Amino acid sequence: MRKRGFTLAEVLITLGIIGVIAAITIPMLIEAYIKKTTALSVKKAYTELNQVLKMAIADYGEPLGWDYYGEDELPQWVQTYFAPYVSGAQHKQCNTMYSTKDCFGLANIYTLSKTVTLRNGYTVSKMGTPVAYTFYRYPAPYNKVTRVRVYIRNPRRPILGKDAFTFILTTADENPTFKPYGYGTLGSYGISTKDRKTLLGTGWGGCNSKASGSGYWGPGDACAAVIMMDGWKISKDYPWK
Repeated sequence: MRKRGFTLAEVLITLGIIGVIAAITIPMLIEAYIKKTTALSVKKAYTELNQVLKMAIADYGEPLGWDYYGEDELPQWVQTYFAPYVSGAQHKQCNTMYSTKDCFGLANIYTLSKTVTLRNGYTVSKMGTPVAYTFYRYPAPYNKVTRVRVYIRNPRRPILGKDAFTFILTTADENPTFKPYGYGTLGSYGISTKDRKTLLGTGWGGCNSKASGSGYWGPGDACAAVIMMDGWKISKDYPWK
């Protein structure tokens, strides 16, 4: 009996089918990988912030008794209580509100809605890594609430909830720690809840492209809290796109 091989047309059709399947599945696999590494980076940032805080507390006592809580004293606060405990730290003032000027190569952060730029402050960069911490404060009476946006990667247009995530240190807490914005933080101002539905809603700084916001808060600020509540994972209803 004569064996019959594949014709050229059959080979081309098979390769075409494989190509279509690859075009569909490879982007999905890449996105799944990015989501996984993003969630792990947010968890790592949470851990690192609080490790630094513990070292500063060991040297200076509880944060409520620290100095430099005025809005214009933020550089002194960071230089005293944070930067010395970060390996390879570089730091400088980066007042680039509503601009795209760089600070250690970091572009100004945008919100999930991609329409509102956000206030920058005093930035600490970890030498040799894409990680950076940008601290900022609201004026009194909120000046003992220190906010930090953590860049986990360094794209040209970093987006809150994808490339940067927001944490808060409130000295009024009984046991002060850096927490994701919205996770039991800020008292009567902004989102202050452990309810996931609220964090994903349209409230001030919510993890939602339609959330309210300003130069201090914006859509995407509460996204780290959502990831934390989901067990350091990015769930299907997370506003990734």
